[in-house]
Amino acid sequence: MSIFHVFFLSLIQGATEFLPVSSSAHLVLYNKFVVGLQDNLDLDIAVHVGSLMAVVLLLIKPLRENTSGFLEKNGVKRSLFLLFLATLPLISMGLFLEYARLIDLSRQIEIIAFTNILFAILLFLSDRKKGRRNISDISKRDILIIGIWQSFAVFPGTSRSGASITGARFLSYNRKDSIIISVMLSIPSIAISSGYIALKLFNSESKIDVELTIYATLFSFIFSYLVLKLFIRLGEAFSFTPYVIYRILLGITLLTVLHI
Repeated sequence: MSIFHVFFLSLIQGATEFLPVSSSAHLVLYNKFVVGLQDNLDLDIAVHVGSLMAVVLLLIKPLRENTSGFLEKNGVKRSLFLLFLATLPLISMGLFLEYARLIDLSRQIEIIAFTNILFAILLFLSDRKKGRRNISDISKRDILIIGIWQSFAVFPGTSRSGASITGARFLSYNRKDSIIISVMLSIPSIAISSGYIALKLFNSESKIDVELTIYATLFSFIFSYLVLKLFIRLGEAFSFTPYVIYRILLGITLLTVLHI
């Protein structure tokens, strides 16, 4: 794989991981429609690690300021427990698909098209709710419900960010804090998905291209950091309707291409 493809894979990951548009779907589509390009496990890990590094860096100041109410109310230990609780449904759903051998089926273009349309509509409906609650109001019940929404992200096209934001908006959290909650949940989610891909890489015969892996991590970190910082800043000012329209159009386009 050339540095050109690494750049675009990193750009796709960085630009879509935290936006409600499904990074996994865009990566799958890029791999399927770019001639001769196959899934590359070490690069998958690299771009996810780059995104994780961006979240961790933002936690140092900007994101920490936004999550202070959550941390002050719950304390560090309880906060970690709540993050773990929110991630359990995602782990369970992933293990179920792996056990049932449905992972490859879930990556079919038809599935990606339908999940894009369905979860775009759900995001639109949830965004009609008035956001009266903020992150300091979050409870075990809320975090578990949002975690269940997030678990559907194992299906490419759903969007982990979009699903968790949808769950938070249905629970009447305001837009900005819904984004913050989604970003917080991304930390264990990205770490687990990276570990899963690393395990697959360990059990495969793939060779790691160290230079391209470093580039992929660096590019993904830069794009993820810039997009995430902008997304949080604009969270209060704009609705999620543009993302809804984009996802519906993407789903319709994919179905049209498949049936021409």
